[in-house]
Amino acid sequence: MTLRVCAPDIFSGDAVGNHCIGFVRMADRLGMRAELYASGFEEGTNGVRPLDALFDEVARDDVVLLSYSIFDPHLERIIALDCKKICYFHGVTDPPLLRALEPRTAQLCEKALAQLPRLADFDAVVANSRNTAASLAGIVAAEAIKIVPPIFPDMYVFQREGPRKGRKRHEPNLLMVGRVVPHKRIEDGIEILSLLKQRDFGATLSIVGSTPNYDYLKFLINHARRLGVLEQVDFKGMLDDADLFECYESTNALLAMSRHEGFCVPVLEAMHYGKPVFVRGGTAAQEICPPDCVFDAHAELAAWIPLIMQRLGQAHGRSSIDAAFVKHADGVLQRAGDETWRNIFVGAGIVVTSAPARSRASAAGVSATKR
Repeated sequence: MTLRVCAPDIFSGDAVGNHCIGFVRMADRLGMRAELYASGFEEGTNGVRPLDALFDEVARDDVVLLSYSIFDPHLERIIALDCKKICYFHGVTDPPLLRALEPRTAQLCEKALAQLPRLADFDAVVANSRNTAASLAGIVAAEAIKIVPPIFPDMYVFQREGPRKGRKRHEPNLLMVGRVVPHKRIEDGIEILSLLKQRDFGATLSIVGSTPNYDYLKFLINHARRLGVLEQVDFKGMLDDADLFECYESTNALLAMSRHEGFCVPVLEAMHYGKPVFVRGGTAAQEICPPDCVFDAHAELAAWIPLIMQRLGQAHGRSSIDAAFVKHADGVLQRAGDETWRNIFVGAGIVVTSAPARSRASAAGVSATKR
């Protein structure tokens, strides 16, 4: 039996792609063979092969695991395969959040929402959060959906031991990590910086992530200039693992302002590094952090300022490490361990070898974040 993991796109450095790659390492530890398939991928990326090969190679005793987050033109063919099938559902971004600046992506999300009823045809459905599972209400029974975070504890970012002391900074720093796209509401982070400045609280904002939308990036730069904080904003773009880890180590706190998150890996990464997080409620991001870190989804940004000033002010120029956040992150990581997946496979009638195989040497070197 082979676990055949497929997705429209699998790229290292992308949260969905890293998760798919993680399945191969996990399967190996459980004594299962695994293969990766995608329509979009980079040659040589962890053995990913063209999706067409899946339909040529799949056998009746195999298991196909589809990673689903946007419209998939191959969904019907995958459902028709004569084998066990599992859908890992990342959620679909609400199209109105994208329509103004990303109309093509909004259209694909609309088509994905129309496809969701077909997910009921899988032998098992796993969601990345309770929030995401709720979006399948009326399609898949709530009690039938397993909730497993879209990470693996062996990902390099969670294996790397952080520094024991925080880094010295000239002024407090806030960090935002993820693709720079409209529904992430980067402009709200810039406005937070402006509100802090109005209170004579000096701070900087680092924005890490790819910038696929030029019009949105231009809007953000002009927005920061209008608010008088452009010099305090650092658009870092995409970073390699070492530079990303440096950002987590040196920041004072993470801001998560998004209006849609199926999970939000950067929140977990920041807590793993012992950093406070400030999270807008109403998305799955609030499920993985302490309740006192979550702000009402409809609250004015001014309501965020007192707590941010309090927590950043306590640092006195040093990016401190809070063991409580590290412990909280560890608890989330344990929910994504190998035994969780073993139980899901067994529950779907899939035979799993009792003795784990030798782990692949390629396990390290993959961060969990699209950045």
